Amino acid sequence: MKQIANILIILVFSLPTFPNAYLNQGRADGQLLRRTMFLEGRERLYFVYSPPSRTLKATRPVVFVLHGGGGADAYEMAKRTRMNFIADREDFIVVYPYGVDGQWNDGRGISFRRLVNNKDIDDVGFISAIIDELIQTAGADPRRIYVVGMSNGGMMAYRLGIELGHRLTAIAAIIANLPVNLSNQKPVRPLPVLIMNGTADPMMPWKGGPVRVLRKEYGEVLSTDETVQYWLRATGLEKVQPETKKLENRTLNDRSTVEVDIYRDSQRRLEIVLYRIVGGGHNLPGGQTPDRPLLLGPKNMDINAMEEVWAFFKRHINETPAKPPEPAFNPQTWKIKIEQVGDPKANYLNVEFTMNGRYMVWFEGKDEIQVLLAG
Repeated sequence: MKQIANILIILVFSLPTFPNAYLNQGRADGQLLRRTMFLEGRERLYFVYSPPSRTLKATRPVVFVLHGGGGADAYEMAKRTRMNFIADREDFIVVYPYGVDGQWNDGRGISFRRLVNNKDIDDVGFISAIIDELIQTAGADPRRIYVVGMSNGGMMAYRLGIELGHRLTAIAAIIANLPVNLSNQKPVRPLPVLIMNGTADPMMPWKGGPVRVLRKEYGEVLSTDETVQYWLRATGLEKVQPETKKLENRTLNDRSTVEVDIYRDSQRRLEIVLYRIVGGGHNLPGGQTPDRPLLLGPKNMDINAMEEVWAFFKRHINETPAKPPEPAFNPQTWKIKIEQVGDPKANYLNVEFTMNGRYMVWFEGKDEIQVLLAG
């Protein structure tokens, strides 16, 4: 047994380490694959839609779809956005992550459900860990990682663009302004941003101020104009004159119209796009969202928001995506399980190191020791 202990000590300080998260493959319900991840002591949940590829492409784009503060699940989000249908046509992967208690830590520091501080939730790390896993196991293209979110999810998209922009290609925020708490942060890199807001939104104030739901306040946001200016400064486009156009009013009874401002650099690598839904409320334009005009305001049906978002995303590619950081050597993050097997009087010993769910070290032997290192 002394010999086993000696080898055990050598392996503990010589094996590579991995991030403090591990993935469990779930079962596929219909066309969505359920996955879970343990991160910082919490089980996190997300669903992946991967349409059968029609080509021999080595990698495919990924679109993250972030739910709003109502905490709609993946099936509901897929129904409301119809993003899976676009993915079938355009051949990309869709990811529907789920926030803790159906909420995202978008920087406001308060949760719609709990009305308490949710600053301890590392949603940026969660999305980054999913990106790692999809690149390693699902053929995700690190040059084409996109995020779109609505309301609470839209504000989370802003936060991801600021703190995780080196791993993202472009972001889109719908019915969402930038939280005041994030407005002094500088994005890690310039990236394209699409913003789609309603001027008559009763919850997300077009002119800025408190986010209000049923007369309760949930943190403050900038105005839509200030949000646009923030991203123009971040991309160096603040002096660019926008290309402005009014879209066709295809649905006369929806009480709203659409105007678009496009700010682009000369090489069209960066752009900030504002969809101004004039008269629009707190709704996904053209989406299959509940129609509650008294609570949410008018829903515009002149455009399909997700079609507009995908058209924006596919114009952009990140030629220099950041590589996942090399994990630090930290044996304290390893999870070790030791189990004696076989004859209790013999020196049979099974030692398993769970490091991101990838490695197991197995010892066996009575007169001599055999070591198996499995990946």
